[in-house]
Amino acid sequence: MDHQYLKNIKKGIKVVILTIQHKYSTGFVDEIATRKPFHEQGIMVRLHNGDIGRVQKILHPEPSQDEKDIGQIKKFMKQGENFHVEFKAEALWSITYNPLQIKESKSYEIREYGTKASKVIIAKSIAAFLNSEGGNLIIGIKENKEKRIFEIIGIEEDMKKLQELNIDAYKRMIIDLIKSFFPPKIFNHLHNYLSIEFVNIEEKTLCWLKIKKSDTKVFLKINDKEIFMIRVESENRTLGGEKLVDYCIRKWGNL
Repeated sequence: MDHQYLKNIKKGIKVVILTIQHKYSTGFVDEIATRKPFHEQGIMVRLHNGDIGRVQKILHPEPSQDEKDIGQIKKFMKQGENFHVEFKAEALWSITYNPLQIKESKSYEIREYGTKASKVIIAKSIAAFLNSEGGNLIIGIKENKEKRIFEIIGIEEDMKKLQELNIDAYKRMIIDLIKSFFPPKIFNHLHNYLSIEFVNIEEKTLCWLKIKKSDTKVFLKINDKEIFMIRVESENRTLGGEKLVDYCIRKWGNL
């Protein structure tokens, strides 16, 4: 048992002890009295509250929010993309394209939207989650199709495309993207719909967008066209015509 070994007992950790009065007391270790590496009945300590006794249980602290975030992201990566989770390697990969690259590209987004294509793709993902059940869009994770795994690459290289190389500038880029493509009701009440967080993991920085489902339909406006996106399994899809009408009536009761 952990509490029987001196190596496991440190000053400041939270423990449960059995006092010399045969009562249980919970607190933080102030002093360690036992010098032997092992004691069958538990290591003798004095707590900050003055109680003295042998440790019966080590109370491991709750993980920090950073630890929880890292654990959740690793869980997402293990499960892969789904209805509530999508990964993007970058948000700015298209801004350096030249006219010839745009013209010769086989990508519909590049041909249609040019250098802002990568931002449009991010906007479509956000809109799809808003119009569905919400979800998580994490930038800085790339799919290794050969190994069939997701790998953390971070947003450090992506940030180099900004005028300022820091997470504040990256956050402003995301906010500006939302301002450009989304209706004012989303941008003006952004905190009601999503949060933009940054997580350090494996010496890399990830941008994590936590998106809530919208209480009303959200249309993107791109190149003077309105686009309606939804999430279907692990993909984003555009809806129009009768399918759009049916979806809005079923979800919100109106078009």
